[in-house]
Amino acid sequence: MIDFDPERAIWRQVADDIRRKIAAGVYAPGARLPSETDLSQGYGVSRTTVRTVIAALKSDGVVVVEQRPGHPRATYVRAVDQVEDVTIGPGDTVAFTGVGTAVITRATGDVETYGAHEIRIVGR
Repeated sequence: MIDFDPERAIWRQVADDIRRKIAAGVYAPGARLPSETDLSQGYGVSRTTVRTVIAALKSDGVVVVEQRPGHPRATYVRAVDQVEDVTIGPGDTVAFTGVGTAVITRATGDVETYGAHEIRIVGR
């Protein structure tokens, strides 16, 4: 548990604590974070709050959510050189917006958003 500051959003406090633990080496690059349930119980917050924390950490490029061979889908500390290959096909477009955000619009109309540092764009 952390001592909550009423002046700051709870999810930000939890996210900052996880960032501190990553910086201190408690969670090494490539390491799996505890499950949503374990984090919510450990911090005394709801799973919804934990999902917000994970989304913020993912958006900042601190963690990745993926399924690795032989393991369930989970959240992992991003390794420094870890990127995801995103294949671009005919009719797909890529736009870079905001600070380090890549928005891919597929020919089908589907839209995908990534941190620009998280992906390597590959053509078909």
